[in-house]
Amino acid sequence: MFVFVLSIKAQGQQAKENLSGQVSFVGSQNVYVKFKSTEGISAGDTLYTSSNGDMLPVLIVTNLSSVSCVCTVISSVTLKVADVLIARPGITVKTPVPHQTEKYNEAIDEKEIIQDTISIKLTHKQKVRGSLSAYSYSDFSNTSADNSLRLRYTLSLDARNIANSRFSAETYASFRHKKDEWADVQANLFNALKIYTLAVKYELDESSRISLGRRINPKISSIGAIDGLQYEKTYKRFTFGALTGFRPDYTNYGFNPSLFQYGAYAAFNTKGINSYSENSLAFMQQTNHSKTDRRFLYFQHSSNLTKNIYLFGTFELDLFKLENGVAKSTVDPTGLYLSLRYKMTKRFTVSGSYDARKNVMYYETYKSLIDTLFEKELRQGFRLQTNYKLTKDIMVGLQSGYRFLKSDPEPSKNAYAYVSYNRIPGININATLMATYLETSYLNGKIFGISINRDLAHGKIQTGLGYRYINYQRPENLLDISQNIAEANVYWQFHPKISLSVNYEGTLEDQNRYNRIYLQVRKRF
Repeated sequence: MFVFVLSIKAQGQQAKENLSGQVSFVGSQNVYVKFKSTEGISAGDTLYTSSNGDMLPVLIVTNLSSVSCVCTVISSVTLKVADVLIARPGITVKTPVPHQTEKYNEAIDEKEIIQDTISIKLTHKQKVRGSLSAYSYSDFSNTSADNSLRLRYTLSLDARNIANSRFSAETYASFRHKKDEWADVQANLFNALKIYTLAVKYELDESSRISLGRRINPKISSIGAIDGLQYEKTYKRFTFGALTGFRPDYTNYGFNPSLFQYGAYAAFNTKGINSYSENSLAFMQQTNHSKTDRRFLYFQHSSNLTKNIYLFGTFELDLFKLENGVAKSTVDPTGLYLSLRYKMTKRFTVSGSYDARKNVMYYETYKSLIDTLFEKELRQGFRLQTNYKLTKDIMVGLQSGYRFLKSDPEPSKNAYAYVSYNRIPGININATLMATYLETSYLNGKIFGISINRDLAHGKIQTGLGYRYINYQRPENLLDISQNIAEANVYWQFHPKISLSVNYEGTLEDQNRYNRIYLQVRKRF
């Protein structure tokens, strides 16, 4: 009789139907799920998503009303508004329930959840960070060359959700000039002013945004900066975008209204527990004085194939060319770039890259530069790098490169090795030994060096010394040159957000002496 009653009770529990609901809002901390009725659901219950026939736990219910649940995330699965979730009354799993500072009632008024949802949607917390820096570069020697002083000022600013709104702004710009050469700045401001980023962004809603100004789009980063309007819309794992504007001037990086361009792109991303990937495909049309300068397709891929393998690659196809002044359509692979990093163990990392990009043909922009028209050979380059951590404080590394241009008589080869020892016992300094070998068709060279540095005053003061010996030969004239280079630097953070750094570098040859002093003051905010 006892077993029979238990079996009836178990069958009754299993007979309870699953309840389906939809995600109504995804916030920074909570996810809201709406049901026809939450009868049978309790705080602490688990909500599931269906994937290939399996039920995956993704949310924990922390609070609920008659038709809505407030939940916290317990999975890496990305949830979107309108995603279907499933509640399984009578079935529990061992999942952590978030700590609650007070004991909630079994149900709360639905109006409170709606008001809470609206308040979260309207909240955009302001976050501003940036820096303002001033530099000076002094060069003087015992040669007949004039001494020089260069000044440089930079501003970096990233202001997100200004005044808790949907507006954001970013900029990175520098102004540099030489002493006694102010006439060059007066002739053209952009000889000194370089604006790399200057844009405002507005979030139209949770899934779409628009920006105006100069900025590099991370989904099509190799295309470079774009002066103009960019729009982007995200739908689940897809992102679609369009842009129109101008290219920066190719002589001084200023604004040039003659270099009009427009394009569109689409991106798709996937996320797993230990993997992530994003693929972007873009079409671009670039002009110069309303004439087609370049038309091409651009593909970009970035991913971590597994937890320890990272891949990045780009590929371009030119779709336009001029033959004897006549425009024609074409499909010409412009080049391929691949970069792969593999963290084999916690101590050993290996990375490599391959570069096979042609010199891009701009038919209007560089038409007067005849050397560019003829230089269409394929560049090829391989680079390999390994790092191994012998102990907690000792690191060794090796880098090598192989690159050539078909017009060069010989390829270029280089190799670099180093050993770094942190916190040497007894003296508490960091030291690095390094060696470089370079071989090209016009130059062969060797570099050996050592650098040491130490922190003082709990890291507020950092000091360093270095020495390098350089020897290189020019095969065409059998010229052999040796240099001894000494370095010294001091960094002082005398205020939580203000720092000063001084660097000296002296080069000694057989008869000549060259000196360089770098000063920098930086204010962070």
